[in-house]
Amino acid sequence: MADPKIRQARGVFTGTVGSTALTAGAPVYFDGTDWELADADDNTKYAEALAVNTYSAGEVGAFCRSAVVVDTDAPYTQGDQYYLSATAGAITATRPTGANNLVQLLGFALSTSELYVDIPPVKEHAVNIQLVTDGTAVFSQYGDFTGVLLGAASEAAGGSVECPPNCVGLEIAHLWWSAVGTALDTSDTYTIDVSAGVDDETTTTTSDGITAAALTVALADINKADVSAAFDGTGVIESGNVLSIDIDKAAEGTAGDDPLMLCLTLNFLVV
Repeated sequence: MADPKIRQARGVFTGTVGSTALTAGAPVYFDGTDWELADADDNTKYAEALAVNTYSAGEVGAFCRSAVVVDTDAPYTQGDQYYLSATAGAITATRPTGANNLVQLLGFALSTSELYVDIPPVKEHAVNIQLVTDGTAVFSQYGDFTGVLLGAASEAAGGSVECPPNCVGLEIAHLWWSAVGTALDTSDTYTIDVSAGVDDETTTTTSDGITAAALTVALADINKADVSAAFDGTGVIESGNVLSIDIDKAAEGTAGDDPLMLCLTLNFLVV
């Protein structure tokens, strides 16, 4: 049984192999210290490079960002797409389907013995969530904008979205709103709660308080706030998770007007 070999390696660099020996063509990720086997079972272990040769644990080796992997045992199906596998350090023609498996497309088969792999850098992918009323709050329009008016304590706006299957993180989340009337009540308080789950599993809800000052804008203007902290809970941002977001007026203040919640924009990091 022949070992795979690398041909036409591009973007070559050197690094230290981690705790597991590598074979040529194995997809790897950087753990902050060393290069370890990439694994679709964990979206933080997405493939960042390929091993150029076979290396022992702890050895300094060469890695590349793209190459042709040659395996004379002919394990490939010409023309098929190939993905990072849920078996660490492997590449597969089967799209990962397990709960929270990362779907990272790595390349395609040039022939039964040649696999072209190209690993692009991580990029941003923006997803917009149109907010809906919780049933008590109402849709309203003020000036040029339409949204969910949070006019009293416990009224809320929310929405749901699926994390992209190739998601490896969240760069930033922005909440957008418009002022209704002359000035927002600076004594109002708000929270944003985020829950996540897949296949009957739900994470613990995470929450981020939004200060009234952050929501203060001029009449009929729009503004945004960074609400990324609401998505920081363990297990929230994972491939395939459905996120449920609840933006709640926690307490009604003493005077002033109310916010018209417009939308929430999530800027995911994807591979």
